[in-house]
Amino acid sequence: MKFQNVKTISQIRQEQQTDPVLTMGQELVMLKLDNMQKETTIQTLGQQLAMVKLELIQLKGGGN
Repeated sequence: MKFQNVKTISQIRQEQQTDPVLTMGQELVMLKLDNMQKETTIQTLGQQLAMVKLELIQLKGGGN
């Protein structure tokens, strides 16, 4: 069996680190994940705020 374009893993990793397109892609993925986490946090806080408002209304007697 004959191998073509045989590269060591360290060579491949070095090329990946120096490839600007790959680096930008990785940064884009990280930014998207960060945005997803922020969106989830915002949604959770919004739900908690709504629950607190409902509890406050009930405590003031507005729910009766």
